[in-house]
Amino acid sequence: MATKTRIEPRVKLGRGARKWLLFVHVVSSVGWIGVEACLLTLGIVGVSSTDPAVVTGSSVIAGVLGGTFYFPVSLVALISGLLLGIGTKWGLLRYHWVVAKLVLTIALYFGGNLLVVPRFVAAGEAVADGGQAGDARTLLVSAMTAGLVLLLVATLLSVFTPGGRTPWYRAKLAR
Repeated sequence: MATKTRIEPRVKLGRGARKWLLFVHVVSSVGWIGVEACLLTLGIVGVSSTDPAVVTGSSVIAGVLGGTFYFPVSLVALISGLLLGIGTKWGLLRYHWVVAKLVLTIALYFGGNLLVVPRFVAAGEAVADGGQAGDARTLLVSAMTAGLVLLLVATLLSVFTPGGRTPWYRAKLAR
């Protein structure tokens, strides 16, 4: 019968380094949620208002806010999460909840930075130059709603850590 032993992380973070990295991860993740919430609010204001100045202002501000903050907070959250996974007992592929968070974070990072936010920035610049935002406000509401929900699901996974170990980790324990 194989004895179950604990598999240590490949790179073990010291207590101080882990705490600082966790601090950076929490702050950047909360920042990412805040950016998503602000962009969603601006999208709702832009879609629901009949005042052209409010519609224009919401598009311009969404473009500036998204273009300034979305990439850095999402990148720091992704990198700090990867480092925490590599350097702590949780690992990157040991537990279902960590794998789910990793998939959600990577999808949101690439989807937001490559597909969604550039459209907000372009729409904000177009409106600032007297053009039209097109469907960007509707996209802003739908994409930011989806993004915010997924980030809140990732946060729930972090707090409740459901699901147990993955088959990959169980196989390593059995060796």
